[in-house]
Amino acid sequence: MSGTSQTGAPRVAIAVIGLGGISQSVHLPLIRRNRDLVELTAVVDLSAGRAAEFAREAGEGVQGFSSLDALLAARDAGDVRVDGAVLATSGSHAGDVGRLLDAGIRVLAEKPLAFSLGEIEELEASAARRGADLAAELRVGYMKEYDPATRAAADLLAGVELRAVTVEVLHPADGAQLAFARLAPPPTDIPGDVASELADRTAAIVERAIGAAPDPLPKLYTNVVLGSVIHDIALLRRLVGGIGTVERAQQWGGFPGSLSLGGRLAAHADVPWSIDWHFIPDYPEYRETVTFHHATGTVSLRFAVPYVLNAPTVLTVAERAEPLGSRRSETEWMQEEAFEHELRSFAALVAGHPGAPGSASSAAEAADDLRVGQRMLRRLADSMGAPIAAESEAATDRESPPTHP
Repeated sequence: MSGTSQTGAPRVAIAVIGLGGISQSVHLPLIRRNRDLVELTAVVDLSAGRAAEFAREAGEGVQGFSSLDALLAARDAGDVRVDGAVLATSGSHAGDVGRLLDAGIRVLAEKPLAFSLGEIEELEASAARRGADLAAELRVGYMKEYDPATRAAADLLAGVELRAVTVEVLHPADGAQLAFARLAPPPTDIPGDVASELADRTAAIVERAIGAAPDPLPKLYTNVVLGSVIHDIALLRRLVGGIGTVERAQQWGGFPGSLSLGGRLAAHADVPWSIDWHFIPDYPEYRETVTFHHATGTVSLRFAVPYVLNAPTVLTVAERAEPLGSRRSETEWMQEEAFEHELRSFAALVAGHPGAPGSASSAAEAADDLRVGQRMLRRLADSMGAPIAAESEAATDRESPPTHP
């Protein structure tokens, strides 16, 4: 691979860290498709065999590493060029984000950025010590905010009188969503002590956030609220100013089962929001519908399976047609891909062109989303008769009381 684009400008050198389903189905194919801007120089995975295999398949000039330590050591020695990293490992990403940023590598971190607010505070403190602007170094991977349908919806919703916001997610098993990708088989060479240390570290972070909560609350927090619902939390923040209060929460149907959540919006204190999330393993395909009812019509977004590239989101607009009719229109962008817009925006950030402030989610906004996720978990815990420990982050009520009667 050469180090310049078709226009003669230097391509940014990218490492992909974590070679699971999202990297195999989305990140690696899009890096190849956008070789005019980015050059894959390294892949990292806890499985040394998988890292070596993927590096070999990626072609000449791509190196494989089995740890972040090894990648950073090779970069420090001048053996590999890395300008930016796509961080797609499992669990909380904040610790590895901090190490990459301290090494001068800008980061696109998959959600969630962190499991605890303390982790984000540590990132902010580290940036302050370096005299760095964290928003110019880090992007949080909420791909839906890059979707052209989302951006069109934002324009349509500007200034309307909202009446209600509803979200419905029907979530099949991941295997059904990813069968098309022909993923590599699960690795068998990850050292047991490495996996155990990672699990212990994750458990400690989760306990810091929600206390020593009984099952299934820790898994609901990490796998469902911060693993899936966080996308909708971020989307409502981007489109209507975010979730304010969380007034009800219920979970049923085993684990992960179904969640029903509701409350009032932050910027529209009288307007209710609701999220109904259902894990249905044998449902035929993923479906996510976000609907905004307002005083003169409805704006709706229907998202497709996130792992399938160029499966467009459908934007539906219902409005009045004078004098006595109604008009309904559907728009989709077949040749635009949300993850691709995200990658190209990140490439610009790595090249030193961060774009307009607020054009992509920052660590500060990820912290806002995490606070909402903790409110949800607290309400779920209350509904199960297992209140969150008083010393935990999630026990602190950071939400304003609702203004409705």
